Amino acid sequence: PHHCIKLIVTRGVGGRGYTPPETVNPTEIVSVHAIPSHYAKWQQAGICLKTSSIRLGLQPLLAGMKHLNRLEQVLIKSHPLPQGFDDWLVNDIEDNVIESSMANVFFIKGNRVITPSLAQCGVAGVMREQVMIALLEQNMNIECLPVGAERLIEFDSA
Repeated sequence: PHHCIKLIVTRGVGGRGYTPPETVNPTEIVSVHAIPSHYAKWQQAGICLKTSSIRLGLQPLLAGMKHLNRLEQVLIKSHPLPQGFDDWLVNDIEDNVIESSMANVFFIKGNRVITPSLAQCGVAGVMREQVMIALLEQNMNIECLPVGAERLIEFDSA
């Protein structure tokens, strides 16, 4: 079976408050996980998304970065999905589509591929750049743009 590796690197144990210690002793945590068996089905059939009522706040200094303080995502994942849905579609507070609760999203319109801009919030997942490179190598037009939720009906597929 296929597996994935999760790597977490922290600056180590700090003292009280937010100021980092003068001497940093990084902590590295590595874990190996089986890729869920339902992913193969999802790749073939697609998934059904339900828009989360929890929206991401805007913070451009942390936008795109995967860090250990993604409390909004923790809240999103704590809500059970309604029957028939596989994941949450996540918007920001300005109603722009940003991501799903566990993946980046791409939309197709003709010969264009559009992925939401992550300039204000969201996580640039580890495979997002790889997908973008693969699309460019196939001479596809790819754009990173704000995608208002009202525009979803304009796309041929996601």
